[in-house]
Amino acid sequence: SWPTTKSDCESLVVPLSIMYTPLMQFSELPTIPYDPLICSRCGAVLNPYARVDYQSRIWSCPFCFHKNLFPRSYSGITETNLPAELFPTYSAVEYSPPPPRKSGSATTTPTAAGSWSNGVNQGLRSMSSNSSFSSLASTVGGGGGGVISELGPAFVFVVDASMVEDELRAVRSELLFVIEQLPENC
Repeated sequence: SWPTTKSDCESLVVPLSIMYTPLMQFSELPTIPYDPLICSRCGAVLNPYARVDYQSRIWSCPFCFHKNLFPRSYSGITETNLPAELFPTYSAVEYSPPPPRKSGSATTTPTAAGSWSNGVNQGLRSMSSNSSFSSLASTVGGGGGGVISELGPAFVFVVDASMVEDELRAVRSELLFVIEQLPENC
């Protein structure tokens, strides 16, 4: 982790809490081949910050504290057998579920984490020793394992407005510059 020394920490000009790089490309971003588990109350995605009760197969959302049940496909989850989205070293993952299957005239989407219990996590477990990633991952959807909308990325900017006016103007101009650099589908 960084900063590693007290002098590095004291020499920081910008607080770490706002040093995000939303357009940074990751060479080793883990890709998960199934749909995310989504909190049934607030829509947040299962992540390493969720509290998990392995006995009851329940996870508590870190945002709204709602308790959600794991689907049957997560029946093999234990403290030593985790899906990739719960690895503490992954602050960001990319979900890449299989395309919807056609069943007669209706289109269906595989259930959330349907592939996880089929051994997909075995290959992902080896990635847990890689360096941690620091990015924001955003998924839009509702309910546990439903169809996920293709809306593009979401960006959140947090600005501490309790600063001197000159600094606030500088932050404003930098934010406008960053917003101009965002992809068109945002």
